[in-house]
Amino acid sequence: MDTVIEVGGLYRSYGKVAALKDVSFSIGKGELFGFVGPDGSGKSTLFRIMATLLDADKGNVSVLGFDTRKEFRKIRARIGYMPGRFSLYQDLSVEENLQFFATVFGTSISEHYEYIREIYEQIAPFATRRAGALSGGMKQKLALCCSLIHAPRILFLDEPTTGVDPVSRKEFWDILQMLKEEGMTLVVSTPFMDEASRCDRIALLQEGSILGIGAPKDILERFRDILCPPPLEHEGKEVASEVLVQVKDLVKRFGSFTAVDHISFEVRKGEIFGFLGANGAGKTTAMRILCGLSLPTEGEATVCGFDVRTQSEEIKRCIGYMSQKFSLYEDLTVRENVRLFAGIYRVPESEIALRTETMLERIGLYGERDTLVADLPLGWKQRLAFSVAIFHRPKLVFLDEPTGGVDPVTRRQFWKLIYEAAREGITVFVTTHYMDEAEYCDRISMMVDGRIAALDTPEALKRRYQAENMDEVFRRLAAGARRKG
Repeated sequence: MDTVIEVGGLYRSYGKVAALKDVSFSIGKGELFGFVGPDGSGKSTLFRIMATLLDADKGNVSVLGFDTRKEFRKIRARIGYMPGRFSLYQDLSVEENLQFFATVFGTSISEHYEYIREIYEQIAPFATRRAGALSGGMKQKLALCCSLIHAPRILFLDEPTTGVDPVSRKEFWDILQMLKEEGMTLVVSTPFMDEASRCDRIALLQEGSILGIGAPKDILERFRDILCPPPLEHEGKEVASEVLVQVKDLVKRFGSFTAVDHISFEVRKGEIFGFLGANGAGKTTAMRILCGLSLPTEGEATVCGFDVRTQSEEIKRCIGYMSQKFSLYEDLTVRENVRLFAGIYRVPESEIALRTETMLERIGLYGERDTLVADLPLGWKQRLAFSVAIFHRPKLVFLDEPTGGVDPVTRRQFWKLIYEAAREGITVFVTTHYMDEAEYCDRISMMVDGRIAALDTPEALKRRYQAENMDEVFRRLAAGARRKG
């Protein structure tokens, strides 16, 4: 097999932090090569160096026979690069994004249309829709088309499926397999071990060093404690009869589009309630209404006894909220972020200092209290954001895909924090695209096309759909979805 990427003795540091240490490997033509590893292990830095967006401190990198330092223009004309956040222009339409990227690469849509036709036809019905209004799965396909419009020989994909539901992830990897069969070389990083299993070879990066390279089965078995930690035991418990969230025939329309279509459910005090569904199913819209951030078109809903239409400010004071983007201020230190949110949540001034020290000790960040949040690894930011969201001891906390793009070990640690919060009496309302996390919930609601298609405990849902796991339940329900955008 011809070698198309050669990396030798690579080093890269950011100040005193060594991101990459003596990294060496090679990738063959037509190979689907994957990188896995914990957050902060150096994967994104490595991708940026290979894609000529960043220089190494030391070492050599050759892509298609060209040196990344001296011949970066030749490399850029021959590769595609798709970062995890898609790099789309949110205010441009689907068609305008594709036209823009074609122009950047000195080509046209028509010149290489056959190269992307099979992928693009899946999103063509939304050609005039703004990219920002697409679902995660549609954005993913558009970003892939933009990366392929100049017919590259190598495609770099840095965690391209973060924040995407299981059905869309499978569709995306089927597309990658098709590209591989057409002879393209694919280099991808992923936090999903089922995706890693579809690669020809994978490399495990940890703390800037490669611990092993080989067939997925061998690497996943050899480093199973890092990559495949044992699942947490579901902490079954007696749930109180008190209802904290009551929803009845809730509807939300945007013009002629019904995002949330007559949903009804309740969440009881002390529950860990999973709110699941494919991208575009209406989960985030419903959650925004319950958080007092949006008004319903029809129906009724109360949160902590307050009406979502008339008492949104009271709702905001009795809940916590954590989004996938964490809502932290990157240019403030850890301690400054905690103090800021303590003030927003009206924590008594006399209690802030002691509560802050206790909380930072508990989550292992006391030693980083004067570190800028921007300098923290993703998993640490995640722990901090969750702890800030419950700092004022709310009755209920909303978690909107809080573990997106996080490695398996860090996700497991995060769910320990959720269990601790639940034991302290905080009700948890969580959305997630990781179906192993769905197993940790007390009850699960599954949304399809704006409606609740199923609602029960994980065990009851698996029995009803004769499924071995929640991933299988999700795929069966989502298979009937009509709307894709």
